[in-house]
Amino acid sequence: MEGIGTERGNEPPSSSAPVAVKHSLLQLCAIIIAGAAANYALSTVGPLQETMRIALRLTDNQIAVIQGPALYLPSIAVGIPLGFFIDRFSRARLLVIFTALEVLGSVLTAFAPSFTVLVMARALIGSMQTANSMNASALVAEFVSPSQRGRTLMILGVAQVASVSAAFALGGKIVSLFGAAPDGWRWTMLWLAVPLVLTLVMTFWVREPHRLGAAPREVPWRAGFVRLWRYRAMLLPLSFGQVIVIMGYMAALVWSAPLLARNFHLPPDRIGAILGFVLLVSGLLGPLLGGVLVDLCQRTGGLRRTVSLMIILAMLQVPVGFYALMPTAFGVTLLLGALCTICSMKGVVCTTAITVAIPEDLLGLCLGVLSAISAVLVSLSPVAVSLLAGRIGGLSGMGDALTIVCVVTSLMAAVTFAVGRRSFPAACAPGLLRPLS
Repeated sequence: MEGIGTERGNEPPSSSAPVAVKHSLLQLCAIIIAGAAANYALSTVGPLQETMRIALRLTDNQIAVIQGPALYLPSIAVGIPLGFFIDRFSRARLLVIFTALEVLGSVLTAFAPSFTVLVMARALIGSMQTANSMNASALVAEFVSPSQRGRTLMILGVAQVASVSAAFALGGKIVSLFGAAPDGWRWTMLWLAVPLVLTLVMTFWVREPHRLGAAPREVPWRAGFVRLWRYRAMLLPLSFGQVIVIMGYMAALVWSAPLLARNFHLPPDRIGAILGFVLLVSGLLGPLLGGVLVDLCQRTGGLRRTVSLMIILAMLQVPVGFYALMPTAFGVTLLLGALCTICSMKGVVCTTAITVAIPEDLLGLCLGVLSAISAVLVSLSPVAVSLLAGRIGGLSGMGDALTIVCVVTSLMAAVTFAVGRRSFPAACAPGLLRPLS
């Protein structure tokens, strides 16, 4: 594949070139698998949580902590330091370390004797999911040319969705084999760690891309932030626009199930089937469409056209943001699917634009800052819906509150992208991007 494993296309042709390209493609596959395995590790408790709750005599609130704050709040504290490590040290070796810590977190989860240890184990896995997702994106930017990053990140996005589905399917199958045994969930967790161990073995084969070499990246903290700040005209609209989009998406994920139960009196199994189908289809279709479109924009108009695509997607998100006001469950499902698909598309488009706009030696720090900002702001969106619903009319105001949050965040994202569009160059060939003075 053109642009993979070469030094910006300047290497002279040789008889070993096909072998080198094949070798780089296999390493790229290992990177994508490692990035997807991070989401797999994050999801393994999902099919086991009820069995775990009964065996450990946990409350629903304790399960909520294990599946929520324990996984995502550590990103606020460790996102920026991990991003700095990704820029400073060998990303190939960090891929091994992060994956090994995911295995450790899974094993600790299986042997956790108490709720406290369980929270610590899940916090470790949540931190490593953030780390490996950032590291995989940064490594993709090193292996793949800018014109092909959209499709490669599309494959990564699809693999991450598939890994979550695999965790639920495999976990549900294995835990059923142990029946009601008190330690059945522990044995299931150990078996679910086996794919992570296989992934860890694969990561030892990944080598640092030739274009950057294996030398450590000696970037001081202050110098890294100063350099990153010089790209603020491009980074700020991309970062805040993406975070604003995620706010509406998370609000929809959290409150769509209660909306379907209260407005249409659907049973939990029917609601689970609807939301599972919506998330699966949008999680596969969104990255596929987003990856193809962003690469087309990069080839034909550069970053400026890519930002124009994000403006269009944000405006398309406005009408589907009214999904919560639909009079039928089918209408809600249809528009919710469209909303999730557009958000998934924008996730791939924004990530690709960031990997092109920001220098490769600053990508880790950039993604770390974005992860920390996202963890803070996204956690506010479900709260905003509940507060608005209380002011509007309590339980009956949930649909109106969801609509306000989804529509307002979509409009804010469109405005953010539109204001920042003029800061982007019309072409994005390597070497054309320049920081601010």
